[in-house]
Amino acid sequence: MPEEKAADEPLSFDQKLKRSMLEGIDRFQQEIDTRCEGMECIQDRFEVLELSNLIETSENELPKFVQSLLENYNEYSADGILTEIPSLRRFLKAAKVPTEESLSWTSLRFLKYAVEYELFDSVSNLTLELRFFFTLCISVASCEKSFSKLKLIKNHLRSTMNQARLSILAILSIEISVAEGIDSDAFQNL
Repeated sequence: MPEEKAADEPLSFDQKLKRSMLEGIDRFQQEIDTRCEGMECIQDRFEVLELSNLIETSENELPKFVQSLLENYNEYSADGILTEIPSLRRFLKAAKVPTEESLSWTSLRFLKYAVEYELFDSVSNLTLELRFFFTLCISVASCEKSFSKLKLIKNHLRSTMNQARLSILAILSIEISVAEGIDSDAFQNL
């Protein structure tokens, strides 16, 4: 009919599939962007731990980086961190570690170096920050995993489930590798 709009036409199977795929790709891109923004925020907070900042940043600029960390985590001492950075620089110079090499280190490599040379006492605040930084990403992932498993378990078909059963099923789903190793036949004789 001449007055009908093109939007009123039913979509073919290929068009529906294409639309579904594009919606999925858009959602996937949004999720990646959201997670990257969160990680960039954490990286900005711990910017003082970047080797380029620890090694090359001037004494006048360091308090700015330390302040961004202290705004979110009050467990650290600004004075302690600011006195440890020159100490770390002196240690790297005394150990004859080339600046180019140390600048290419990742944060994990720097922590391994601190463990290897037992620097926990001399730069305790910096090593504590590094350990805290490395545990942040892991703790976020485990929480997300728990919620995604919960979403799979408690769907609209199982919405009448009580809390105890839901908790048990969630633990079994999260710890699937352990649950698969349990011999359920051994419990039938109890």
